[in-house]
Amino acid sequence: MMALAGIGVLVGSRAARLTGLCLAVFCLVGQMIFLPVYPFWSLATMVVSALVVYGLIAEPRHVPGAHL
Repeated sequence: MMALAGIGVLVGSRAARLTGLCLAVFCLVGQMIFLPVYPFWSLATMVVSALVVYGLIAEPRHVPGAHL
């Protein structure tokens, strides 16, 4: 599912961007469960998820006229 969302984001699909955003937010929240057990790994994954969220929310420059 994530691979299809990634391809859709590269093509410029709004639905794929929203799907990727939801998956990244779920991953970010889900890593909070593992924070006491694997603190460094969870923090690293949370940082990557936050960067993905930022990248999906930011206005795309490669697709003219596409907004979230």
